[in-house]
Amino acid sequence: MFFFISACLWIFFSAEMVGFIIFFDSGNYESMLIVLIPFLLSAGLFFTVKIESKFINKLYKKLLLIPVLLILGIGSYIYKPTIEEINCWYYFDNNETYKVHFAKAPERTFDVELTSSDLKKEVKTKAIQYEGVYGYYCPETKVRVVTSFGKIISVKIIGFRNSKIDKKVSFSSPEKIPLEKVNGKLEILKPSWLRIWN
Repeated sequence: MFFFISACLWIFFSAEMVGFIIFFDSGNYESMLIVLIPFLLSAGLFFTVKIESKFINKLYKKLLLIPVLLILGIGSYIYKPTIEEINCWYYFDNNETYKVHFAKAPERTFDVELTSSDLKKEVKTKAIQYEGVYGYYCPETKVRVVTSFGKIISVKIIGFRNSKIDKKVSFSSPEKIPLEKVNGKLEILKPSWLRIWN
């Protein structure tokens, strides 16, 4: 079963690479050869492993499962949710709106203004505040990023963690970031596999 699941995942991720080439790298189909190696190996493993489960113990069921995995892998570019981590600072004042600063490196940042009073209360009670430093710090902030054909269509702040003191915080109501109000490099939130390919 372990080998069977590994083969399924390998076919699925090979299909994701095919999807990338189709949608983002058209005209460079020679790179599809890189995909064929894991695909052929996994397909070979897929058909040589004997499965006891009645759901996948027939040849035609395995033959049917491969196109399903291919469709899922290639179709994942239509709607792809992932969880990304980024450092985050909140700057509160007396106004209803407040600035939130996201950064992965000094030159890779973006800012956005939010108005959620619930998020503001949770950050004030759970985030890190250093003496003499303005703002509330949320290291390793977890954001749920949804992409469609490589474009970010939705971002939600769901919590943060601090690995040094093993502190994990999940916000009671995830806050959606208004993408039209983002100032800076929002693309730093693209999933790592998409950044590597690009």
